[in-house]
Amino acid sequence: MSQDRLADWIVTKSADVFKYRSDRLLCANVDVNTRKTCRNDGTKTCSNCKLVSYCSQACQKKHWPIHKRDCKDPLLTNDWRPVWERENRSPAWMDDNNASDAQGPSPFMLGLHLWGNIPAIDLVNLDNNEKDHSVDFSLACVASGDLRNVVRTVNALPDDYSGRLTIVLNDRDHVVVMRNLALICTLGTIEDEVVAAELALHFWYSVFLPIEYNLRILVILRPLMEQLLLTPSSCKIRLGSSSSMSCDVPHELGRLMVTMLKSTYSMLDANKIYKRIRCAPSRNDYYDRAYCNVEPAHRVSLQDFRLFGLVLPFGALNAHFNVPNRSLFSPSGSWLLNDHVTPLESWDLKSVIETGKLHGAQRAEIFGCLYFFLTDQLRTFARRLRQFSISFHLYSEDARDLAGRMKAGGRVHSGVPPSVHFDRIEVSNIMDAEYVGISRVLTDWAPLLKNNRTATIIAYFMNWRARQKGADLFTAGKHVMDRIMDRLHQDNRVRPAVLSWWKCRIFLHLPLDMLRGDARSRMMLQYMKSAEPVYDNWAAFNMFLKSQRIDEILRRMEVRMKERHTIVPHRCFSPLDGPGNALPVFPDDESWYLNVYLGTLAWSERYVEFSRK
Repeated sequence: MSQDRLADWIVTKSADVFKYRSDRLLCANVDVNTRKTCRNDGTKTCSNCKLVSYCSQACQKKHWPIHKRDCKDPLLTNDWRPVWERENRSPAWMDDNNASDAQGPSPFMLGLHLWGNIPAIDLVNLDNNEKDHSVDFSLACVASGDLRNVVRTVNALPDDYSGRLTIVLNDRDHVVVMRNLALICTLGTIEDEVVAAELALHFWYSVFLPIEYNLRILVILRPLMEQLLLTPSSCKIRLGSSSSMSCDVPHELGRLMVTMLKSTYSMLDANKIYKRIRCAPSRNDYYDRAYCNVEPAHRVSLQDFRLFGLVLPFGALNAHFNVPNRSLFSPSGSWLLNDHVTPLESWDLKSVIETGKLHGAQRAEIFGCLYFFLTDQLRTFARRLRQFSISFHLYSEDARDLAGRMKAGGRVHSGVPPSVHFDRIEVSNIMDAEYVGISRVLTDWAPLLKNNRTATIIAYFMNWRARQKGADLFTAGKHVMDRIMDRLHQDNRVRPAVLSWWKCRIFLHLPLDMLRGDARSRMMLQYMKSAEPVYDNWAAFNMFLKSQRIDEILRRMEVRMKERHTIVPHRCFSPLDGPGNALPVFPDDESWYLNVYLGTLAWSERYVEFSRK
């Protein structure tokens, strides 16, 4: 069979599987063995778990023998207790925290950063900056990680935007770049945006895929892989009539892509390795720690994703997800991420739930909401690849080397002229002292920033708290901790029992072994979760910046730190135009719960914007 005929056959076969998906939440009455599904909308939610919905009482009754296992999960009970309480011992994460400095991080915590760990940001924020719907933009994400910021940025542009976008994406991790190439190619070359978004969503975030999806993706990526093997320094793919993607990457990236995506380890082997990392019994205390302050239904949702790794509505048919997503495993079948990351960390949870509700999903089934949110976002992005004029230029090298080559004109053959200057340069957290550092990043990239009032370098500091006293509450002093507890009590953000616990100073005066087998460990967790968002770490952050000789660097590079940001707030969820000491704002209890308890931010994360003087 010729390659073209094979491709046509795969397209036809994959169409059969798309019938299982829907733009509305479907009735949860499914039969896994026969793959029979009820195609009616799920409008009647299970009153106990809130995780599944049915079209009728008849369907609910018929499905009960299957659903009752989930509906009676111990995680759904209000009196659920974490495993260390049930076993009358202190939690492992306290012992591990004490030992981590000597032994280094646990291997379960290590892994590639293939999903984002902070919500996506709009790098342009047009209405707060240029305001012109026809202006051209040149954007550089020099340590890009995944595509979430690009998707958010393109989708946030107004419908009538008529300028041209040039987007440079670079990451030194070949797997990250390979996945970004594959996602852009999938979203940009499949004409049917419904199909494109469905394939891209699961390639990005689901651990397993339907074999038909996997084959369809391989067909789509074949021209890209052929170019990467033959001419990796001048690869170019058309994305509709007005957009394109080029790359200049090392030969080994193309070989890695082919080796990974065409590897042959079995579904059984991949699942065993995945469970070995994501479901290790030695990590049960860590899993339960994540469940301690979230609602019962969200505990079950988080557990379900950890066990099965699928971004789908909770009651959706999933038996056809029967091959590994090989872009998340090494060529030999090793799981590439850590044991706790989820796609929820990459997106604004309020928007996720609001979108899910529009499609009939319940707030309780957070990954069902995420499925519909990502479906909408990726369809919009695919549509805009055809509507807008966008040129992507992808690289996989050290950010310092890329800056040097751009200044020397070494990226001309991939479409980036030596005269290039950027409207936005997003550097992720490589200004952290553990990575490139403030001085070297600004030395490399500030000369490539356009000389106007809106051009901005956007930096994110993640690890500074480990180097600066006062960066978090536990090094800020007892009087600060008392003040924070009083505020939390006044705002009704902690349970009365937590306040009583605090007044007794149990945590400060008794050994850690006092946490053995009682609820005070959960009180401590609630305090730790609640306190950091309302702690003003601005003074400590300024001290950290001064320790990095920030004033000298700014003078030398002739740039300034913007006091009032115009792209992204100083801290997540603080006002965009607020000062550096502005605290995150939570307008209601729902916002507090979603972002503080269900979310995974440490709340020491800070953004800094730099511009020309």
